[in-house]
Amino acid sequence: MNTALNKTLAALPDDTKVYPGHEYTKTNVKFLATVLQTEPVMKLQSFAENNKETQGKFTIGDEKTYNVFMRLDDPTVQKATGKTDPVNVMEKLREMKNSM
Repeated sequence: MNTALNKTLAALPDDTKVYPGHEYTKTNVKFLATVLQTEPVMKLQSFAENNKETQGKFTIGDEKTYNVFMRLDDPTVQKATGKTDPVNVMEKLREMKNSM
């Protein structure tokens, strides 16, 4: 998951549109807000609450600002997980999200 998100997808141009195969924004933003309280996360939360469909509305650049799974080196994300190694941060984030 780390390689797919943070090496393969993160290497795409920031203006690349993201079209997930299913609607996940509304549920994921609830988790994101428990880990990262930033302006991009709050904007995403507002957008998700006010729009039925969110697919194709975001870019790789957007994902880099609020997707905690793409912010493994962020000190706030590391603090929330208690880990610093990117693979361990990813694993802990996944455990945290699964337990919600």
